[in-house]
Amino acid sequence: MKLVLVRHGRPDEDDAERPHDPPLRADGWAQARAVARHLAAEGITHVVASPLHRAQQTALPLAEALSLPVITIDGWAEADRSTSRYRSTETLRALDPASWQRFVADPVRYLGSDPDRFRADVLGALQQTLALGDTASHVVVFAHGLPINLVLSHALGLPRITHFHPGYGSITRLRVRAAGVVGVVSINESGHHERPPAPPPPTVRPGAAGGNRP
Repeated sequence: MKLVLVRHGRPDEDDAERPHDPPLRADGWAQARAVARHLAAEGITHVVASPLHRAQQTALPLAEALSLPVITIDGWAEADRSTSRYRSTETLRALDPASWQRFVADPVRYLGSDPDRFRADVLGALQQTLALGDTASHVVVFAHGLPINLVLSHALGLPRITHFHPGYGSITRLRVRAAGVVGVVSINESGHHERPPAPPPPTVRPGAAGGNRP
């Protein structure tokens, strides 16, 4: 089985109606559409998503393009699912050094979840996802930074959960053998996103210092 893990697009941290589970920002929707364009021709057979709003919305363009349902699996949710307000890692880093260090030391507990329960939930979601198809299936999961980290750490035999920083709308590819062994193909692909245009070169007036010379 080919398994693709996609981190959700950038959410709106300032959303007043759903501060605990915000929708995507405009650039988050652009990231979701870029993922859909990139994966639409790859023979995707199943689209899976975390129950959280930002993951569901990121899954929508691909599901619509392929006329596939979004299969919701609860265990793919982020560790912050019970917090009163979503905060990105960029925001957490900017709060204060002590808070950031607490997050780095134990991100799951910092976000209000139990590490053992979180690990069991994510690995359970992985098994539920693998049970959806067979060795010929190509499954995309729209999830979050910590679940993606946990699956990668599990596949690589790493003791800690966090070793990587998946970007918004990034793609991580895995290959699952018949025995259930998970191999890592790529981590944090982001080349499918549009890059802002480069600024034009400075205008140099003839005769000015560094300008054209005869």
